[in-house]
Amino acid sequence: MGTATGRAERIELLDALRGFALLGILLANMLYWSGWIMMTEGQRLTFAGADSIAWQYRFHHFLVDGKFYTLFSLLFGAGFALQLARLSDRGLAGMRIYRRRVLVLLVIGLGHSWLIWDGDILTLYALLGLLLPLFHDWRERNLLAAAAILIFVVPPAGIALFAWTGWAPHAHLLSFSMWIAQGFGIDTDPRKVLEWMRRDDFTGWLAWVLTGTPISWALRLESWRIPKVLGVMLLGMVVGRRLAAGTLFDDRKLLLRVLAGGLAIGVPASAAYALLPGLDQKSWPSLLGTVPMALAYAAAFALAWPRARPVLRHLSPVGRMALTNYLTHSLIGLVFFYGIGFGLAGTMQPAAFYAVALSIFAGQMIFSRWWLARHEQGPAEALWRIATYGRRPALSAA
Repeated sequence: MGTATGRAERIELLDALRGFALLGILLANMLYWSGWIMMTEGQRLTFAGADSIAWQYRFHHFLVDGKFYTLFSLLFGAGFALQLARLSDRGLAGMRIYRRRVLVLLVIGLGHSWLIWDGDILTLYALLGLLLPLFHDWRERNLLAAAAILIFVVPPAGIALFAWTGWAPHAHLLSFSMWIAQGFGIDTDPRKVLEWMRRDDFTGWLAWVLTGTPISWALRLESWRIPKVLGVMLLGMVVGRRLAAGTLFDDRKLLLRVLAGGLAIGVPASAAYALLPGLDQKSWPSLLGTVPMALAYAAAFALAWPRARPVLRHLSPVGRMALTNYLTHSLIGLVFFYGIGFGLAGTMQPAAFYAVALSIFAGQMIFSRWWLARHEQGPAEALWRIATYGRRPALSAA
């Protein structure tokens, strides 16, 4: 960059990067809402054919799986760091505001998880956000060391510990979920999960939402994703500090090193994850390659920004309304794909449901730009702020 990046442009870049992360999250979540991952391998083969299965698996595992949630977690960590830096100057009052803000997010996340979609990430972000003040005074090198341990050491060690001891706490959550489902008279045969999702009666839907959240947390425990997300948030704290100092986006050498290192580790690991059949998020290629690939995405985005800003800036309104748009994804998924809505789950091949995801995102780009031309922030963001401060913020745009 020939000149230092101004504060307003840095914020716009961050918003655009957050919008980019939301696009990837939507692509990932469409596998759930479309019913694709509810099908058995045989059902997918009959419905879509071997070629569709192969390209979708490779595309998802190489470019999407875990990468965009990692990027979103990084930005959340950076946002928390910026909030802590701003509010900690106000002493105990500032820290109370921070904790209240995170607790409000926790309530939003719990409601989202239990009433709309069990794949909610906000609850985990809020719980980990409550821990971040413990790291507020840590030096940057200590944060980076802790992040590396939490991302690359703890998950494989924990998975190995589970395998060696035979202790499987996630299995109890899975059993609990199935007990709930059977109490509602649900047939939990894996071949009938899609039928369950498409049931249009209240009992079927209630059984689905009550069992979904325990299953989601079981998968996080099984893959040791929780410490990994905390590690990414600690990386985000480092990013937040450098953003506050204005020394991140102008440091092209650092961004180039992150890009090169991320690609050097992430590409071969993600290629193995995509090309070797039967691998999941507990596999070494996934554990090793996901975070470096996500960091490479972020660095590439920042490096491309000066020249590509006229195009990339259109993602900024979506990122400014990240909470609103994230929740809207789930509402659209509920209405269009669940049986209590239009029941479209299991009716689309990969090319079709990815096209639907792109159409949804395009609509959000248009809506977000229209809304922010008239209001200061998105509707969910405004409610979050009202619940935090106990008063109505100014909604009209300056």
